[in-house]
Amino acid sequence: MATFHLKVLTVDKQFFDGEVDRIVVRTSQGDVGILPNHVPYVAALGVGGLTIIRNGERRVAAVSGGFVDVSAEQTVVLARTCEWADEIDVARAREAADRAKAILQKKAGDREMDIAQGKLKKAVNRIRIAESK
Repeated sequence: MATFHLKVLTVDKQFFDGEVDRIVVRTSQGDVGILPNHVPYVAALGVGGLTIIRNGERRVAAVSGGFVDVSAEQTVVLARTCEWADEIDVARAREAADRAKAILQKKAGDREMDIAQGKLKKAVNRIRIAESK
């Protein structure tokens, strides 16, 4: 089976580097599947999952922000955050969701509301990804 090279980078580390069969990543426009020999493609990442299929095995990570760049040489996912499902601290994610909900209930200023909505979306995504493993 054909494979392609994938690099997943975050602000502070190289998260993944290797040959893969395919990936599915959440872009700002929805989920996109990337297979070997995919056409060149660039898209902004949303808050969602990154599924990596390698040697027939599936591994899922929670991703938020950044972009995906597909070229003939490799695919690069540059994410603001990326965390394997089995490494997510669900209790911490639930606490973050509760804090964000509390801010939203206070009906703070627009900026605070936007920040809280983003934090809530990320926390809910982390919980969803962790519980789907």
